[in-house]
Amino acid sequence: MPCLPRAVKATEPIDSIAFGKYGIHNVKIPVSDCVLHVELQGDHGPPVVLIHGLGGSSASWEGIAERLAAARRTIAPDLRGCGRSERGTRPYSLELLANDVVAVCDHLGIGRFHVLGHSLGGVVAQDILTRHGDRVLSAVLVSTSSKVGEKASAAWRRLADMVEERGLEVTADAQSRGFGERFAASHPEVVARHAGITRRADANVYAEQARAASNYDYTEALSGVGRPVLIIQGLADRLTSPGGSVIMSRALPRAELMMVDDVGHNAHIEMGETFVKKVEAFFSSAEAEAGI
Repeated sequence: MPCLPRAVKATEPIDSIAFGKYGIHNVKIPVSDCVLHVELQGDHGPPVVLIHGLGGSSASWEGIAERLAAARRTIAPDLRGCGRSERGTRPYSLELLANDVVAVCDHLGIGRFHVLGHSLGGVVAQDILTRHGDRVLSAVLVSTSSKVGEKASAAWRRLADMVEERGLEVTADAQSRGFGERFAASHPEVVARHAGITRRADANVYAEQARAASNYDYTEALSGVGRPVLIIQGLADRLTSPGGSVIMSRALPRAELMMVDDVGHNAHIEMGETFVKKVEAFFSSAEAEAGI
C-alpha cells in the first residue's frame, strides 16, 4: 500500500436530508449550462462520487452504489446528455465533464470527496485529480488508461463517425465484449441489462463521448498527484489493455495496482462484493490516515 497524504480536512457538512437514507434520492442539479440528474444514497460518512463510462448512466452502478452507501454518502450523476441529464450547449470535452462533477459537489456543499471512475469515467476522474486535486480524498480508477495511442484514437473516431451515420446499434455480442467471456456466458441477464442501458443512450452524445475519448494524455500530469489512487484492471478485459493500468501505476506517486484474473472490462460488476470490499477498505484506509 502506498503512502497516504499526511492530513486532509474533513468534508464540509452536508444536509443528510438531501441524501437517500432509505434508498435512492433523485435530485436535479444545475451546472454551467444545463441540469444534471444525480442519484444520492447513504446518510453518513465521507462521500464518494461515482462516474460512469461511455454510453452509461447512474444505472451502471446498480448494486455497487447501494453497497457503498452502507458506510458513506454516494453521489452518482448522469453525465451531461446521459440518462436523465440535459445535454447543454457547450462543446463536449473531458474537462467539461470533470467541471460538471465538481459543480455537483459544490451545489451539495461537499468539500472533499472520493472519486470512483469506470472506463471513460476513469478518464474524467483523472482530469479531476490533475486539475482539482485539492478536492479529492482518494481515487479508484477502473478499466481505464491515462492516454490513448494513435491506433486507438483512430478507432474512437471511426466509432463516432459510424454512430453519427447509422445510429447506435447495440447487439448482445457487442455488449458481451464488455465482460469477461466466462462471465458473459454464465450471466446473460446481466449482459442484457447493461445492453439496455446503452440502448437508451443518445446516439449523438455517445458519438461526442467517443470523440472526447480519442484524444487525451494525463500521464505526465499524474506524476504531480499527491492523493492515494487504487487502479483495478481485469486481465480478461477485451476493451482496455491492461498495459494502460501499468503505465498509470508508474506515473502516480501513490498508486496501488490490482490486476484481477478472469475479469473483463466491467470489473465492478463482475467482481461484485469483492469489488465493494476492496474499494471500501481503500477508502477507509485513506480516511484513517487523514484523520477523518
